[in-house]
This record gives sequence, structure tokens and C-alpha cells, in this order.
Amino acid sequence: MGRKTIVVSPQQDELREEQMRPSRVLGYDRDSIGLYALQRGMLEVAESQFSRAVYLNPYEARFKQHLAWALYKLERYAEAKRCIVEALGQSPDDADSRFILRKVDEKLSAMNRADAAESHDESQSAGKDT
Repeated sequence: MGRKTIVVSPQQDELREEQMRPSRVLGYDRDSIGLYALQRGMLEVAESQFSRAVYLNPYEARFKQHLAWALYKLERYAEAKRCIVEALGQSPDDADSRFILRKVDEKLSAMNRADAAESHDESQSAGKDT
């Protein structure tokens, strides 16, 4: 007697995920796809998969770490900071998360310095016009 193969559509799979979430067993497939996409420079795909992994399984700090790195690569530093801080809240001693936090903070500090310099230049220019 042959086996019957059950074909599940992506929509059915997502519906099943929705019914099961949040769950400690979900999201690992999405995380793996995200890592694959990240390695190939497909940053938007990676971000989407990591976001889904975090949504399905908010208990896994590693998913938040991977999402933070994708957001960092996409130059979405404020969002990356929120994710990595959340990951560190779950796993405070994680060296990779601490590295990502340092990188994000460096970028945010550089942006703040650039904004401050630009504001200073604008105020200097406005003072000369009067």
C-alpha cells in the first residue's frame, strides 16, 4: 500500500503557524532561510524571515539578534537597537549581541554628531543673514 502525500500550501502553513504561536518550537526554519538570504546579500528577504521568526517564537533571543543584524545592514539603526536590546534582555552575556549593540551605537552616535554639526552650520548661516 502506497503512502499518500499531503500537500500543504504556504497559506495553510502560515495559518497553522498563526494558530500555534507563540511557541518555542516555531521559527527555526524562518531563521535558517533568513541566514541564507543574509549571506547572499538579500537583506530585505532576510529581514522579513527574521521578523517572522521573532513573531512566531519571541522566546529565542538568537532570532532577535539576527533581525538586529539585518536591520543594521539595512541602515535601520534605531530599529536594530530596539531588537538587540531586547535580545540582550533575554541573553545578557551573549558576546555576539554585545558586538552588534556596539556597532549600532557607533552608527547612531555618528549620525547624532552629523546632525548636530548640520544644525550648528544652519544656525551659523541664519545668524549671518540677519
